[in-house]
Amino acid sequence: MDNDNLFADDELLFSGEESAESTVREVEPWKVLIVDDEPDVHSMTRMVLGDFAFEGRPLDFVSAHSGEESIDILKVDPDFAVVLLDVVMETNTAGLDVAHRVRNELNNQFIRIILRTGQPGFAPEHKVITELDINDYWQKAELTSRRLTTSMTTALRSYRDLRKIELNRESLAQMAKSVAHQIRNRTMTINGFVNIAARKLGPDSEAAEYLETISHEAARLENIVNSVSSFAAIDRCDHCSADIKEVSEKAMELCREYAQELGKDVQFTTDFTQQRVDSRPDLLSKVVIELVNNAVVFADEKEPRVSVEAKVEENFCKLVVSDNGSCISDEDLPYIFDPFFTTKPEAVGMGLSIVNRITSGYNWNVDVSCSDEGGAVFTLAIPL
Repeated sequence: MDNDNLFADDELLFSGEESAESTVREVEPWKVLIVDDEPDVHSMTRMVLGDFAFEGRPLDFVSAHSGEESIDILKVDPDFAVVLLDVVMETNTAGLDVAHRVRNELNNQFIRIILRTGQPGFAPEHKVITELDINDYWQKAELTSRRLTTSMTTALRSYRDLRKIELNRESLAQMAKSVAHQIRNRTMTINGFVNIAARKLGPDSEAAEYLETISHEAARLENIVNSVSSFAAIDRCDHCSADIKEVSEKAMELCREYAQELGKDVQFTTDFTQQRVDSRPDLLSKVVIELVNNAVVFADEKEPRVSVEAKVEENFCKLVVSDNGSCISDEDLPYIFDPFFTTKPEAVGMGLSIVNRITSGYNWNVDVSCSDEGGAVFTLAIPL
């Protein structure tokens, strides 16, 4: 073999090794927040879980030594998969306060919470599991390395599945926007040709009635597209500050216009307490508009009345919307928040779905009951 061929073989072999190395990628670790006021607990946790991996991804630990410090960390970086949370720190219930704030103040529904306590008397297990959205609860004296790794596996699996569900929801929302855009383009084309045909044929044409039906149905389809677009556009229920009185008063202007479009002379009764709540103003406005418009639709046909009230009770700001129509039947009640469910032939059935999407995002509660007049009462409770 001559020297030229020898160098050629060496060069080819070296090139192959370089290519193999370039395909190696570092996997992204699962981020874990350890919250405990005892330094030894941090060290022990890191030692036990140091070699732990789930689906080929290791753990990346961040430490916080108080409840307030953990909240500050999660405000800056919410993308932690698991938090190992001590109950008793700067106060006897610091960990429980953190769990509550993570879910309701930071609105982080993805992170999995594993509570650990050395003093179970301050946080009875049954009460904690019932009232808080946590993944696991352990007394430190009972927590072995095997139990910790098992609990971590369960928590990460749950976190992974929640993230997949959210990703699928975002994909569906994007698809809904795309479909709505395509349908809107077609309805505009249909209406355009209908108008051209109507002008050419004249109002006395035999086809005038058919053209009016086509135009009416195209308008209904446009309403459906707008409702779906509005639903899909609700991306993040961010934490802001909104004055419920100011938002409700502006929303009521649109609701009065909607009642006029329906040809209903609705007698509105309003009473709004000035109170700031945790909500994006535009999303709070959507909730008010959809609840009031729903009441307008179902209010009595002869003498329609709708009452809208915002008041503060204990630790909640409550928005109460009622009408004097017929109350929701027991058969329909389980489905009223489902997309496209409606008992009115001309309605789209997306209004209460939009309400449900926003209230779920903020962890607000909506209660439905019957009024003294027999109509429906929707009570929205917003934690203060």
